[in-house]
Amino acid sequence: MGHFCRICGRTKANERFSGRGHRDHICKDCQQMPREKRDRIEVLDELWDFLDQSSISTKNIGRLQNLVAHPDLEVQRLATMVLDVALVHPYKRRRWRHLAARHTELFHRAVALLGLEFFSEVLLDYGDTAGPLWDALGQFGKTSPWTANPCKCDSGLAFRDCCMEREDAWADEAAAPVG
Repeated sequence: MGHFCRICGRTKANERFSGRGHRDHICKDCQQMPREKRDRIEVLDELWDFLDQSSISTKNIGRLQNLVAHPDLEVQRLATMVLDVALVHPYKRRRWRHLAARHTELFHRAVALLGLEFFSEVLLDYGDTAGPLWDALGQFGKTSPWTANPCKCDSGLAFRDCCMEREDAWADEAAAPVG
């Protein structure tokens, strides 16, 4: 029976770990990796783990506020999104359903960042086939991610929730044959 490396995510033989690697759960191959790359992997894993926690605590929120200033852009984006989710709904129970129903802009930002694969697993966990979460994901799948940007009419809503239907109707009228 080997050990699990927390960097590469594989189980390897005991010989693939040094003495300190056993303690830290990092194989010899991953120890040779540059420190910045290892830290980035660990921070991204930490951020994904925040989404699986039953409650994102105030200490976690403090950690997320520190990670928002991380030099890596991907870490910044994920940390910002997780922080926004934690401030709106820190508890895991019905988190995504709540965001889809009441905070659609944040939900669409999360879908764009985390991907539809992540939410397909969430839907399997929830088990309901009708509701705001399914509707929001269906709407996201029909429209492009850029439509989640704020609308230019200063309504404070996302473009897809505000003026998109009106502009689609104008486009249809302009494309109609003149007869």
